[in-house]
Amino acid sequence: MKYIVIILAVMWLFSYVKFRKKWKMDRMMCEFTRHLYDEDSGDPMTAIEYGSALMQAQQYKSALTMFEGIKRRVAMASTLYPFLDANIEFCKKPLPWSSCAKDHKGGSWWHNFQLVRFGGRRQVAISQQTGLAFNSMLRMMNRR
Repeated sequence: MKYIVIILAVMWLFSYVKFRKKWKMDRMMCEFTRHLYDEDSGDPMTAIEYGSALMQAQQYKSALTMFEGIKRRVAMASTLYPFLDANIEFCKKPLPWSSCAKDHKGGSWWHNFQLVRFGGRRQVAISQQTGLAFNSMLRMMNRR
């Protein structure tokens, strides 16, 4: 029994450290896409990428505000971006028992644990160009 508890504790620690690393990258992507959005706030795709990054970083209320703003600003947004409605619904209720959109400012391992197992559908819409630019930025940061 003692060994099972030790194994479970090590598995939890490994899972927690892995989550923190992923969440740190999600926050960096959030800042990167925010910078792109600040440079060109008129382009709906930069707003969608920023909203998607917010959604990945567990900032559901902020992502919901961003997605609803896109839907108000862009005519036929649901037709041009068919995933937008699903992302709005996800942000409103990421888990079946969630009551409203909430920002998890520090990142929640427990929320992520539940989200992976019971979470709703969403589509992260970050373009390949943005992903490559983010990757290049990370490589440049590692060289310093």
